[in-house]
Order: sequence, then structure tokens, then C-alpha cells
Amino acid sequence: MGRHDHPHPTLTLPGEGDTVADGRYGTSFTATRMSSGSSSRISGFRRRADSDSRTESLELQAILDDPDTLGDGSDALAGAADEHEPSEASIIVIAHPEGKRLGTRFRLKSGERLVLGRDPDADISVPEVLSVSRRHAQLLFAGGSVKLRDMGSTNGTFLNGQVVREPTEVRSGDRFQVASVHFKFLLEEDVENAYYQAISDLVTRDGLTDVFNQRKFQEEAEREWVRALRHDRPLAMILVDLDDFKSINDQNGHLCGDFVLKRVAGTIQGCLEPDQLLARMGGDEFVVLCPEATEAEAYEVAQAICRQIESLDFTYCEVSVPVACSLGVAGRRPSMRKHPELYEAADRALYASKRAGRNRVSCLAELEARENSASS
Repeated sequence: MGRHDHPHPTLTLPGEGDTVADGRYGTSFTATRMSSGSSSRISGFRRRADSDSRTESLELQAILDDPDTLGDGSDALAGAADEHEPSEASIIVIAHPEGKRLGTRFRLKSGERLVLGRDPDADISVPEVLSVSRRHAQLLFAGGSVKLRDMGSTNGTFLNGQVVREPTEVRSGDRFQVASVHFKFLLEEDVENAYYQAISDLVTRDGLTDVFNQRKFQEEAEREWVRALRHDRPLAMILVDLDDFKSINDQNGHLCGDFVLKRVAGTIQGCLEPDQLLARMGGDEFVVLCPEATEAEAYEVAQAICRQIESLDFTYCEVSVPVACSLGVAGRRPSMRKHPELYEAADRALYASKRAGRNRVSCLAELEARENSASS
């Protein structure tokens, strides 16, 4: 990943031994990985009381990314959901410009309000993020619902990608953004189970774009590779890298860069079949895993992605931002022994697109043909 300039920080997820904790209303967890091959799972939670009675820490004995361990969540955590309206909401940090504090939970009870900002006295204080105003936004829980209000911030507050111009109701599962810090909002009867599910998503998904992350891609790539070898089936990969993304950040700021990355991720996803997996590998690089697809078929998908991204109108704060991408495509070859070889082959094709002028698609077959021609 070091070959391209990635000015946008890569978001790191909780790893083995990492502890996530913060805030007067914060919840922390510590993750430890079980040695069970390539998969990992949560074997349970341990609760411990903190000095502040409003704060409860959860220790994840392992990171859960095996869907079979989720079940219906009824026995994942102690305590069943009551039958009354939810009286407590959870606000979870899912993306941070420095990858910090991911998974931190803040509690909002009925009748309370939370102020978000850089001010040390804010209920959710992020003094390290300069794009956040001192008193940026507010959440108010009243009358059975929670409303989000921008407090005259410089860089805006967004709910599900839309600018918040007046107090707006937030619904469970919504994502909201305070400048460059992103949160997920939960308001469920079984708030603990909802938090458990959100943390599971955080382990496998990129918080900024909501597509799968590198960890999930590696696991799925290994699974599909083994299946393709066993049954002698085709398998292809597409690498997507934005052209001159550094200049977008330099000229328009990282908030614009975030906007572009989210739009690009959504655009790529819209070009894919249900069985094709999209992941953000870091910075401005994405990968598409294409089971049961030949290189030629994956090449057609890559061409569609390239055309769609080039045709989009990327307008941020009334400024038009030109966006294009280079793509590399490779299909499995009999000589390949492990899935990283397929990734490296797609990477070679991506390099070829960059060298040929960018904003185009190259495939491994083209490189092989040129190499064979040069050697003959």
C-alpha cells in the first residue's frame, strides 16, 4: 500500500489488546484474539464497574467477526430487553480522522442533552480534531425522540449525508457527522445488544464509507480462493485507486476528501453484483473481489466503474471537484498458489493504468501479451 500517496489517514480498528475508552458517558472494551485459524470470535463479555456510575466498561475477550456467533443476540449479553419505549440512546464513534477512539460509546438518557465539540466542557469532547467547532452540535432526548441540532458550526453537521439546517430527528441506525468525526446512533429497547451488533460491524466495516475493511477482505479472499482452487472456478480482482487524490485534500480540505471517498464507495457498490465484495484497503484505494468471474467479465465491471466515477458531479460546498480513477484487473492463473498473488497481479495492472495516463482500466492479460511480444 506504500506505493501510492495516501494523505487521508487510514482508520485503524480495535486490535488485540487495544482498549477503547473515553468520556464521562464513555464505554470501553478490550479486545483479545483467539487462536482459531483465520477467524476470530467474541467468547463473551465481562462487565466491570467504573468510578462513575454512569460508565460501564465491557471487555471483549475476542473480536467477533464470525456471523455464526451472533445468533439472534438474545444470549449475547446479560439482561433482556424490556417492553417499554427505549429510555437510553447510544452514540458510538465509528470514524475519526486519526483513527482514534473507535467503538467508544456515549449514553444519552431521556430528558438529557449532549453537546459535541472541541470545548473541554463538551459532553463529547474532541479537542484533537481542529475541524470541529468548540460547541459544534447538540443531541436532545425529549418526548420519546432524539433531535440533532447544529450549533452554528464552521464545517457543518450531517445526518445520513445531508446537511442539518434545523433540529432533525435521529432514528436508530442513523449515521451522523460532526465535521470529520462520524457517529452511529442507536435507540433500541435492547440497547446492549444493539451496541454489541454495532461493535461487530465496526470490526468488519470501514467507518467512513461503510464498505468492508481490509480485515474482512482478507478473510473473504482466502475463503473464495480455496473454493476456486477446489472446484477449479474463475476468480478475479479489481483494484481501484483515485487519481491525484492528494490534490483534492490539499486544495479543498480533508472534509472534501471524505465526501469524495463516500461518493466513490457508493458508486462502485452500485456497479457490482450481489456476490461481489467491495472493501476499502486504506486511503483512496478500494478492491473488488469477483467470485465466479473471469478476467474479461471483471474487466467489463471495471470499465463501468471507471465511466460512472468520471461522469459524476462531485460538488462540495458549491465547488466542483474533478474526480477520476485508475483500475487494474486480474483473473486467477493456474500458476498462482495464494490469493495475495492475484492481488499483486491486479496491482501490476493498476500500475500500468497509472503509467498510461490514468483514468483508465488495464488488465493482466494485456501485460502478459506485451511481455510475450517483447520477448519473442
